[in-house]
Amino acid sequence: MSKKKTEQLRNEEIDDTMLQRDNDVTFVCPVCGKLLHKNNLVDAKSIVEDNLYYVGGILIVSDVWLHCDFEHRYDEDGMTLDEPHNLVAVVKAAFDKKGDCIHFDIMDIRPREKA
Repeated sequence: MSKKKTEQLRNEEIDDTMLQRDNDVTFVCPVCGKLLHKNNLVDAKSIVEDNLYYVGGILIVSDVWLHCDFEHRYDEDGMTLDEPHNLVAVVKAAFDKKGDCIHFDIMDIRPREKA
């Protein structure tokens, strides 16, 4: 994607890190300013099923906010970045009374704070 196109997309901002494009939401990395490729972003399967449910003994039955660590590894074209960096996805999730995830939305992307 050209620099001009990226700048044009940045002008369509909803908030600091989210863009609305053709009914899809795209996120801008708060560290490098590039668009985040969908392969970078967390999803319900990777967070809820592969992490929370894998451990076992946990049943969430309400609305929750999750802060999910992940790495910005790919650019908007799916190519590997020369310098990947760590981010946090702020996710709003909802679970039914059986503990099934019925809603999963990334609300914000933030730089991961150093410990």
